Amino acid sequence: MTSPLVSVLIALLLSISSLIVVLVRVSPLTAPEFALPFFFAIVLIAVSSLAALLLVLAKSLLQKPPEGAAHGGHFFLSRAVLRSSLRQGMLFGVATCMVLLLFLLRIHNVWIAVLVYAVFILIEMAVGRE
Repeated sequence: MTSPLVSVLIALLLSISSLIVVLVRVSPLTAPEFALPFFFAIVLIAVSSLAALLLVLAKSLLQKPPEGAAHGGHFFLSRAVLRSSLRQGMLFGVATCMVLLLFLLRIHNVWIAVLVYAVFILIEMAVGRE
């Protein structure tokens, strides 16, 4: 049985390889009905898994293990850390896809991107209160 952290790493590797295939092989000019949905789906998976993996590693390095924990190295495998990191990674992936969509629609602006990410940070702050 694989751990959730290994599953996130496998999802990251598969999504990056799929993103390369979509960017190299599928032309948005000849088949836009296939290229754009696959591009956004793969970008969502790639960004979400990368952000979740980086957040798990950052939380394991920056936070102290809870009191009474026998092994400090197993702190990054706790369910609460993985659950919050996956949720934050998914929100970051959705925000990134929204910014890319706004860029493709040519209504992108730096301030709009800042506002999109700020809205998703506020959503995470509201959801993350437990």
